[in-house]
Amino acid sequence: MSEVQPTPGGADDPVRNAIDPSKRLTPQIVQQIRDMIMSGEAPGNTALRTEHLAARFGVSATPVREALMSLSGEGLVELRPGRGFRVVQMSRQDFIDIYDAQAYFAGELAGRAALHITDDQVRELYVMQEQILRSIERGDSEAERIEWDLHALINRVAEANKLRWLLRLTVRYAPFRAWSTVEGWSEAAPEDHLPLLRGLSHRSPRTARDAMTAHIRNVGELLANHLTTRGILVPDETPAEVTRSLVEGIPAPPRLRDRHY
Repeated sequence: MSEVQPTPGGADDPVRNAIDPSKRLTPQIVQQIRDMIMSGEAPGNTALRTEHLAARFGVSATPVREALMSLSGEGLVELRPGRGFRVVQMSRQDFIDIYDAQAYFAGELAGRAALHITDDQVRELYVMQEQILRSIERGDSEAERIEWDLHALINRVAEANKLRWLLRLTVRYAPFRAWSTVEGWSEAAPEDHLPLLRGLSHRSPRTARDAMTAHIRNVGELLANHLTTRGILVPDETPAEVTRSLVEGIPAPPRLRDRHY
């Protein structure tokens, strides 16, 4: 089993510098560990040692333990009695399920936004769309930030705080930032926006909702393929594999064997 090793933790260490001591430490460490898991730095079954993480982040062991317990409650990390914490291996289907939930909430928010959006806000969204296209043409990562701002504006316009809260929960379970590294994203995301923007500009809740739902599912599939290729997600068993294990008495892979119903 692999194990996350501490980094030097000096003044120039970007991980340590990312921790703001003036703010609550535990939520920051939770986010850092999530990023380690989703980036592949800490893949499934990696041991997470409290003392190593504390040295990495330049903090005491207490907020690290609190962060690991929080992630354990989310299902990203498992506490094994007497053996500490380890990263839970996520399957491709688990990941797609998260994005399907995200697509539903984002779609509902877009539909609500179509009822409240102003002409100025529609123009702002089209400006962001042009900025995304220019950023992609330049080959920089600014498109990722603008994409985030575009979605954030739509979510705010929706005036549905509970839906926004539920959407944030799904994003928390599947954090990812480096979209420009995902094959197909630079073509798919801008194209997906066009029916969405038309639905919003025409004040059509159904069109905006369906376009946003399709957009999130599309990029979720692209990201799942990307993370599976990198070994961060476990490929799903094919029906033939499952049938063979049942017929021949071959033990099913751990991700089937350990699933509880």
